Amino acid sequence: MDTNYSAVASCANVSLHKLVSGLVQSLLPLTVKRHNLVLNEIPRDLCVGADENMLAYVLWSLINGAIQSTHNECIHIEGVTMDDCMMIRIKDVGTYFRHTISREYRQVQHVAARLGGSIRIENGMDYGTNAAFCISNCLLAA
Repeated sequence: MDTNYSAVASCANVSLHKLVSGLVQSLLPLTVKRHNLVLNEIPRDLCVGADENMLAYVLWSLINGAIQSTHNECIHIEGVTMDDCMMIRIKDVGTYFRHTISREYRQVQHVAARLGGSIRIENGMDYGTNAAFCISNCLLAA
């Protein structure tokens, strides 16, 4: 993926379910090889105003990292809305997720910040490791 984002980002109304479905489809060979299952649980009508290419880069990096960090697992991708921000959470990304994504983490964080968002990685005793991309935005219906 091209990571040169020096040009001005173009903002569009992006269907998150559709975007994530396409990204999951592109990662299907790796998913099958790792014996994983990826579930897109983002509501179909959930949209965000953002640069689609930059958004795809951030989400692809997180989903790819989750798939590469797990074996024989079910990875859940969900969209949660809270006031004026939205969180795209990738659940059960595996214990090695930080190591897997570490090579490109700064670049992914930079692109997320350019979108007005941030990335969080949460380690919980009861629920394993989750990655979340939070973005501030007015949500739009598709």
